[in-house]
Amino acid sequence: MANKYVYQRLVGIQEILNGVHKSSAALSASSRGAERAAFIDDFLSNVLPPIFRFGTGDVTDVAGSRSGQLDVVVEYPVSPSLPSVGSAESRLYLAESVAAVIEVKSNVSTQWSEAVRTAQQLSPLRRSFKSTLTFGHAPTARIPLFVVGYTGWATLETLTSHLNADAEVAGILVIDAGLFATNKNYYDISATGPWALWALIYIIHAIANGLQAASTDPLQYALD
Repeated sequence: MANKYVYQRLVGIQEILNGVHKSSAALSASSRGAERAAFIDDFLSNVLPPIFRFGTGDVTDVAGSRSGQLDVVVEYPVSPSLPSVGSAESRLYLAESVAAVIEVKSNVSTQWSEAVRTAQQLSPLRRSFKSTLTFGHAPTARIPLFVVGYTGWATLETLTSHLNADAEVAGILVIDAGLFATNKNYYDISATGPWALWALIYIIHAIANGLQAASTDPLQYALD
């Protein structure tokens, strides 16, 4: 039987996030920033352990590929990251220290093409580990990108259809409808209601478990 106490807390978080979307809907350009901040402050940073850090910026890998600006970088700090000159928020992340990337959209259905473009820019980057000791799922070379929409599609079938069509996206969460699904490379799971929020947390937690004993070598970035 599902734990009712966890469920009740998730219901509260879902209500808070839906409230943020409704209150910021009339703010046009500033609404995206408010929604992104709420998703981090009211959900991710309040639920995931303190070892995780959340920021925005670019990711680069040993080969010199670069992602372009990313909305939310979930950093599992096993490698350094660099601040941008003149910016307290934006950073340059090494691929090995990024657990996942999240794109936060007001409406995932109308902004899907933007999310896919970002996923395609991130897709060529590869993590380079010296060695790994696997706890659960082994870490992948590619960095997963999840798309979160405050509103959007209304059925799991639609989410699955878009994941099948755009394999660069690892998973989709629609907050108001309470829907979550991942592709087959990320456990092929689905969840509904407030448990959709918990499913995203589970996936990030599972990915981070695979990074716990991964050995990284930042010196690679300085070698010709």
